[in-house]
Amino acid sequence: MALIDCPECKHSISDQAPSCPQCGYPIKGGANPRLLSERSIGQVAGVAGVWLAAPWVARTLVAVVLIIAGTLAYIYR
Repeated sequence: MALIDCPECKHSISDQAPSCPQCGYPIKGGANPRLLSERSIGQVAGVAGVWLAAPWVARTLVAVVLIIAGTLAYIYR
Protein backbone atom coordinates (compact mmCIF):
# COMPACT_ATOMS: atom_id res chain seq x y z
CA MET A 1 0.00 0.00 0.00
CA ALA A 2 1.45 3.33 -1.05
CA LEU A 3 0.38 6.95 -1.07
CA ILE A 4 -0.33 8.54 -4.43
CA ASP A 5 -1.49 12.01 -5.46
CA CYS A 6 -5.08 12.43 -6.59
CA PRO A 7 -5.10 13.44 -10.29
CA GLU A 8 -7.86 15.95 -9.59
CA CYS A 9 -6.95 17.75 -6.33
CA LYS A 10 -3.37 16.53 -5.70
CA HIS A 11 -4.32 15.33 -2.19
CA SER A 12 -2.24 12.36 -0.92
CA ILE A 13 -4.37 9.21 -0.79
CA SER A 14 -3.90 5.45 -0.57
CA ASP A 15 -3.51 3.59 -3.84
CA GLN A 16 -6.09 1.11 -2.50
CA ALA A 17 -8.81 3.77 -2.14
CA PRO A 18 -11.67 3.46 -4.65
CA SER A 19 -11.99 7.27 -4.80
CA CYS A 20 -10.41 10.38 -3.36
CA PRO A 21 -11.93 11.24 0.05
CA GLN A 22 -11.20 14.93 -0.55
CA CYS A 23 -12.84 15.51 -3.94
CA GLY A 24 -14.49 12.16 -4.80
CA TYR A 25 -12.46 11.55 -7.95
CA PRO A 26 -12.61 7.82 -8.83
CA ILE A 27 -9.17 6.25 -8.48
CA LYS A 28 -9.90 2.63 -9.39
CA GLY A 29 -11.54 2.15 -12.77
CA GLY A 30 -15.02 0.70 -13.06
CA ALA A 31 -17.32 -0.87 -10.54
CA ASN A 32 -16.54 -3.98 -8.56
CA PRO A 33 -17.26 -6.87 -10.95
CA ARG A 34 -18.47 -9.06 -8.07
CA LEU A 35 -21.24 -6.58 -7.31
CA LEU A 36 -22.53 -6.52 -10.88
CA SER A 37 -22.36 -10.18 -11.82
CA GLU A 38 -25.39 -11.75 -13.45
CA ARG A 39 -25.75 -14.16 -10.56
CA SER A 40 -25.91 -11.45 -7.90
CA ILE A 41 -28.41 -9.41 -9.93
CA GLY A 42 -30.52 -12.54 -10.35
CA GLN A 43 -30.44 -13.23 -6.62
CA VAL A 44 -31.55 -9.69 -5.78
CA ALA A 45 -34.33 -9.87 -8.35
CA GLY A 46 -35.46 -13.22 -6.94
CA VAL A 47 -35.66 -11.93 -3.39
CA ALA A 48 -37.49 -8.79 -4.51
CA GLY A 49 -39.88 -10.92 -6.55
CA VAL A 50 -40.75 -13.08 -3.55
CA TRP A 51 -41.61 -10.01 -1.47
CA LEU A 52 -43.68 -8.56 -4.31
CA ALA A 53 -45.45 -11.85 -5.02
CA ALA A 54 -46.26 -12.50 -1.36
CA PRO A 55 -47.06 -9.16 0.30
CA TRP A 56 -48.99 -11.04 2.98
CA VAL A 57 -45.63 -12.05 4.48
CA ALA A 58 -44.75 -8.42 5.18
CA ARG A 59 -48.23 -7.70 6.55
CA THR A 60 -48.08 -10.74 8.82
CA LEU A 61 -44.66 -9.74 10.10
CA VAL A 62 -45.87 -6.21 10.89
CA ALA A 63 -48.98 -7.59 12.61
CA VAL A 64 -46.93 -9.95 14.79
CA VAL A 65 -44.56 -7.16 15.81
CA LEU A 66 -47.49 -4.88 16.67
CA ILE A 67 -49.22 -7.59 18.71
CA ILE A 68 -46.03 -8.30 20.67
CA ALA A 69 -45.39 -4.58 21.24
CA GLY A 70 -48.98 -4.05 22.37
CA THR A 71 -48.85 -7.00 24.74
CA LEU A 72 -45.59 -5.82 26.27
CA ALA A 73 -46.93 -2.28 26.62
CA TYR A 74 -50.04 -3.62 28.38
CA ILE A 75 -48.05 -5.85 30.75
CA TYR A 76 -45.38 -3.29 31.69
CA ARG A 77 -47.52 -0.14 31.96
